[in-house]
Amino acid sequence: MEKTAIQTGAVHARTKSTKKLNIAVAASLLTGALFWNLTSLTRLPHGISGGSGPKVNKTNFDSWCQIPEVASSIDDGLDSSSKFLEQDYIHKQVERLTAAVKVPTESFDDNDDVDIDPRWAPFDDLHATLQELFPLVHGKMKLDKVNKYGLIYTLTGSSEELKPVLFAAHQDVVPATSVEKWTHPPFEGHYDGTYLWGRGSVDCKNNLIGLYSVMEDLLSQNFTPKRTIVFAFGFDEETGGKRGAKTLGVELEKQWGQDNIAMILDEGGMGLDILGDYVYAMPGVAEKGYIDILLNLDVDGGHSSRPPPHTGIGIMSELLVELEAHPYTPRLTHDNPFRNLLECQAKYSPEQVEPWLAHALAANEDEGVLGARLAETREDDRFIFQTSQAADVIWGGKKVNALPESVHAEVNYRVSAHDAPLENIKEKAVGLLRPIAQKHGLSLNVFGTIEEPTVQSIGKLTFDLDQPLEPAPISSTSLDNLVWKLFSGTIRQVFENIPSLQGKTVVPVGDIMTGNTDTQHYWNLTRNIYRYGPGREGTRLNAHTVDERIEMLSHVEAMVFYYDLIRNFDQATDL
Repeated sequence: MEKTAIQTGAVHARTKSTKKLNIAVAASLLTGALFWNLTSLTRLPHGISGGSGPKVNKTNFDSWCQIPEVASSIDDGLDSSSKFLEQDYIHKQVERLTAAVKVPTESFDDNDDVDIDPRWAPFDDLHATLQELFPLVHGKMKLDKVNKYGLIYTLTGSSEELKPVLFAAHQDVVPATSVEKWTHPPFEGHYDGTYLWGRGSVDCKNNLIGLYSVMEDLLSQNFTPKRTIVFAFGFDEETGGKRGAKTLGVELEKQWGQDNIAMILDEGGMGLDILGDYVYAMPGVAEKGYIDILLNLDVDGGHSSRPPPHTGIGIMSELLVELEAHPYTPRLTHDNPFRNLLECQAKYSPEQVEPWLAHALAANEDEGVLGARLAETREDDRFIFQTSQAADVIWGGKKVNALPESVHAEVNYRVSAHDAPLENIKEKAVGLLRPIAQKHGLSLNVFGTIEEPTVQSIGKLTFDLDQPLEPAPISSTSLDNLVWKLFSGTIRQVFENIPSLQGKTVVPVGDIMTGNTDTQHYWNLTRNIYRYGPGREGTRLNAHTVDERIEMLSHVEAMVFYYDLIRNFDQATDL
């Protein structure tokens, strides 16, 4: 998965944010300030009941964060999912995941097509490894290969009336750089008794091998589903999925049509955050949009001993400074999933929420005012509700005594839904930079439209764009949505019963992702897309960087979830 600062590291950023606030919150509570409202922020007993109920009243704390009942026990004659937590099974998974990590399926930004670029060859090795590790999957599921390395597995159910469920993962990993800094070689798959080390152990061969393993186990028990099960595994997610998931999405839509998949589960989300007696399970139910604006400035060159008032690099610098002087405004809108998370924490973990924030939410404070203050106090979380803008690439000039003739810059935007559509982002950038271009006598090429200056032109500024992607549709987390109700109820069923979290209440709440996954190519297939790799804090470390590793207990706990989720959806007839 494409990671961002919010989604990497040993501790989730938003958990760190709330922990930093503990002292301040405690002091505020001692003063008795705002006490009248905080008294209603009491915890509920562990037997929390869900239900659709009436529309949430934002001034009534009791109506906030309605969570589902624990999914019912499964009576289908299959083995209990608890077997995956046994040491023998953990060791089996170490062998399987090690075998996958050892295959260096790196994807690069400059990869060419699969039939041309020899760097795709390791995917042939991975496919051979998967076939050897999972003979039942390859013997009993229909396999379609799309664009050579994309994989679609189908286990056809007995009922044509039930919509299929689709499980996604990707086979590729980001390149392993700074190899000399790794504690263990990145493609060795070293297991130290707790963690398995290696590139892809977290992102996301963990998910890939977990899904294969669960299906291999089900098939070994002669599992014959009523509901069709589909696996879709891309091979270039780390570079946008244009050869992998994009082609898989086209094929899947040909096979199933639009909005005819009950649910898609892919990697992502914020795992499991423990706050006292409560565990917040945060699958991603939305993704921010994405756009790169490319700026190309062409001016006359010459000898550096006779420079103009501003060189091309100077002008480009002025353009970038102007953009950075006008950041986007944070807004905590009502449909932003992060707002629901805050309401859940205010209800179940009030000591973790600043008193002013609880009151602002209850008072339905202006979205902009609330967003601005929240951005100041929770810096790590601000880009969950604010469009980000980052000048990431710049180059120009070839020699120190020669004026640069061409200067290039790239500015990346991760777009919040309240700033969409992307046309707004383009218009703002052009509106800010046009006066500077005119001041310097530059002609403009604005995404293909030519604008000539009113004075003699000294050069040309060209606006272009790359990888435009609107914000993803938000998958509903209302209990009226029976798919979410069963999905989130299964999260409670599984994680309230695993030994590492026993005795705690799990609160499933949708989250928004600042990065993008392969699901960007699957929007037409379903309205229910969940991006979730369940993992406790500190169990999935250093994705995309040195010493990536996963706690193997966390790996098999995720398998418990996959196993019971497949079975629960197979028993449901109303979805």
